[in-house]
Order: sequence, then C-alpha cells, then structure tokens
Amino acid sequence: MIQDLTGKWVLLTGAASGIGRETCLLLAHEGCNFVLVDIDEAGLKKLEDQLKSMGSRVMAHVVDVTNREQVEKLAEDVRVEIGTLDILVNNAGIGHSCDLRHTTYDDWHRLMDINFFGPLNMVNSFLPAMIHRGGGQIVNLSTGQVFFPVPTWGAYAASKAALATYSECLTWELGIFNIRVTTVYPGLISTPFYAGVRAGNLGQRLVLWYINALGSTPQKMAMKIVKGIKRRRRRVIQSWINWMTYLGKRHLAHAFDLGGDVFAYTLLDRRKEPR
Repeated sequence: MIQDLTGKWVLLTGAASGIGRETCLLLAHEGCNFVLVDIDEAGLKKLEDQLKSMGSRVMAHVVDVTNREQVEKLAEDVRVEIGTLDILVNNAGIGHSCDLRHTTYDDWHRLMDINFFGPLNMVNSFLPAMIHRGGGQIVNLSTGQVFFPVPTWGAYAASKAALATYSECLTWELGIFNIRVTTVYPGLISTPFYAGVRAGNLGQRLVLWYINALGSTPQKMAMKIVKGIKRRRRRVIQSWINWMTYLGKRHLAHAFDLGGDVFAYTLLDRRKEPR
C-alpha cells in the first residue's frame, strides 16, 4: 500500500546538503511540510527558501543532534508549532577512514555521538508524541558497510551497525503502535559527506576517488528513500553491490573473507610499528 504524503510534516536531520537536501526536494513534490535540522545555517536558509517557493511550510533549526538538551528543546518547539511529526528522518552522519589500531578514542566518540547517539536522541525526543497519537514513521540511514565492513572504514561501519541493529529492533517493538521504522542502507554516494575523510595511502585515495567519480548520486539515493517512505518499507537497500553483499555474505562466507583480505592488503598502511 502506498501512503499519500500530502500535508505530512517531515523532520530531516543533515538537511542542508547531499542526500538530506535531495530527499527534501523530492518530498516537497509529494506535498510535504518540513522541519529542517542541520548545523549549516547558510545551507538551511537556502533550502528553506527553495522549499517555501515550492509551496511547503518550513521550519528551520540549527541544532547539534549530539546535544540532548538542544534536541529536547527542538521537540518542544515542534510540539508547540505543529503538534506531532508524521515522519522523522535521521540522515545526519559523518565518515571516517583509518585502520582500527590508529583510530583514536576521540574519533570513536565523535563517530558514535553523531552516527548513533544523534539518531537515538532524536527518536527518544519525538517518539512519545508519535505513540500518543497512534502512528508515524521513523527513517534511519545506516550504511551498506553493515553487510561488508571495508578495512580502514571499520570504526565508521561499527557506528552505523549499531544504528542498524537499534533501528531493526525498533521496527518490531513499535509495530504495535502503528509506527513504521525504515532502515536505509546506502551504497557509494558522491556527497559532501566524504569531505572530512582523511585518506592516507594510495589505496585509500583511490577509494575516495572512485566514490566521488563513479559513486551514485544523492538524487538517486533520495528517490529510493522517498519510495521506501511511501511504501512504508522496513528496509531500503541501495545498489546491486549492497544487495550482493547482503545476500552473498550469508551463502559465500569464504569468498567474502578472501575479499576482506584483499581489501585489507590494498588499503592498510603496512608499515611496522616502532618498537
């Protein structure tokens, strides 16, 4: 069954650029209204103006999703202005490329704060109103690396795997309240998401080049997300590579282990540690 999105209020984090921005533009064509959240004030303002010109009602908030107090205040502001959200999209996230032995505790905390605790803060703040109303939809963007974590991207994959596990379990727990949880598994997408990723050796630089030159576009990913929202799907798995890893890992474990070894040999910095 395809749901009509006309007049639905959508809150989307990481809205100012990339997949978030393109998803908003597509949802505007479906007749949605928006609560836009990002730390990029200029980008938010530009998107707000564009969505209003398309006929949508828009609220824009500069909020750090890792700050629980800011998120709770946002939830109260939304409750006062519009009542209860229809759809919450947790899109904000960061990337990180580094072998695990050199990933610092600061890196780990930053990844987990933004990629896991950010969505957790949003869900915990907006879920009670959805339950009280008796319905809604939550969309969490994880990663295809949940199915095949690429060496040197392990910390990022772990943070997104935590989100995926939380999201998939939430799907079952919230079904009794008529709340659908959709977990999205993007593949290689060329977006500003990778701008802050540090690439060390040639292999890592080639991976980033491939993503930026040959990766899918935010527009195509946004189309899949909107389709998943309209059809209230449990999962949205983007690209044939993700489907291959999703299905193949369960039946071709030895081949995937070999693939992981090849990736590790190519991407890792193999210099010996000083004694």
